[in-house]
Amino acid sequence: MTRRALALAAATLACATALVGAGCGERKSEAAAPADGAPAARLVATADHGAEVLLDQRVVPGRSVMDALQGVTPVETSYGGGFVSSMLGRGSSSSPPADWFFYVNGFESPVGARAADLQAGDVAWWDHRPWQGMQSVRGVVGAWPEPFLRGAGGSRPTVAADAPLAGALRAAGARVGGGERPFRARVGTDAALSARDGAWRAIGGDPGGSRLAGGIRDGQVVLMPPGGGSPAPVPGARAVAVLVPAGPAPSDGALLAVAGLDAASAGAAARTIAERPDVLSLRYAVAFDAAGQPVRAAGRTGP
Repeated sequence: MTRRALALAAATLACATALVGAGCGERKSEAAAPADGAPAARLVATADHGAEVLLDQRVVPGRSVMDALQGVTPVETSYGGGFVSSMLGRGSSSSPPADWFFYVNGFESPVGARAADLQAGDVAWWDHRPWQGMQSVRGVVGAWPEPFLRGAGGSRPTVAADAPLAGALRAAGARVGGGERPFRARVGTDAALSARDGAWRAIGGDPGGSRLAGGIRDGQVVLMPPGGGSPAPVPGARAVAVLVPAGPAPSDGALLAVAGLDAASAGAAARTIAERPDVLSLRYAVAFDAAGQPVRAAGRTGP
C-alpha cells in the first residue's frame, strides 16, 4: 500500500479540521543540536534520488522523525501532519508527479513521520523525487552500513555476511555471525543468490514489481532510470547492490544483495563497497562494471 493510500482515509477529515500549523500548515520549532559526544541521530534531506544534498545534520533522538525535522527547518505538512508537502523549497506536485519520501536506516517507513520514532544512531533520509511509474521503493542502500548495525528499533542484530562484506561490517561495529539470519549481506551471481536466499528468489527477475530500485532481469543489470520510473538496463553494468527488505516490517530483517552476472563481477563490486562504503551513501541502488567500479546510481545520470 502506498503512502498516499495509507493516509487518504484520514486526510480529508484531518485537513478539514486542523488549524494552520497543527496538521496541514507550516511548522518550525527550534531545537538545540546534540552536544559533541552526546547520543544523536542523523537527519538528511536530498533531492532527485540523493543527487543534491539539501540538509545533513545531527539531531536529538527520542522523538518522532517529523518532530526532529521541524526542529531544523520550516515544514508544511499534509494528511493529518504525518507527511511533508513542502520544505527546503520543494513541494508535492502532480504535474510532473513528485513528492517527499523518507527512509529510516534504509527502510521505507511503514508509517507516517509523526508516528516513526527516531533513536540514537538512526539515519533518517528524506528525498524529494519524481514518482511516475514507481512511487514506492521498499529499501535503499544509502544508509549503509545500516540497517546491519542497529537493525530495527536499535535491536543490534547478529548479521550473516559473506566476505568481504563481513569484515567491513565488523570494522563498522556490527555483530557478525554464521547461519541463517533475518539480517544478511550476500555476494554472488543472480542464480546463486536465488538458490540460497528466499528474499532474492522472491523478486523473480522483476525488481520493479517487487518495488525495488534495481536488480537483475533477463540477464541484465537494471536500475530505476534518471528521473525515476521502472528499472531499465544499464549499459556496461555487470553487478548491482540492492537492499531487499525481508518483510513488511523493518523488524523482519533485510538482505543487502551484491548480485552479479558472473561471480567475479559480484566479488569486485563487494570489494569496492567494503573498501569505499561511500559508494552507496545516499543512493537507492548502485550498478557496477566488471572491475567493480560504480557505473550509475538508481534515478541518477551518474554514480
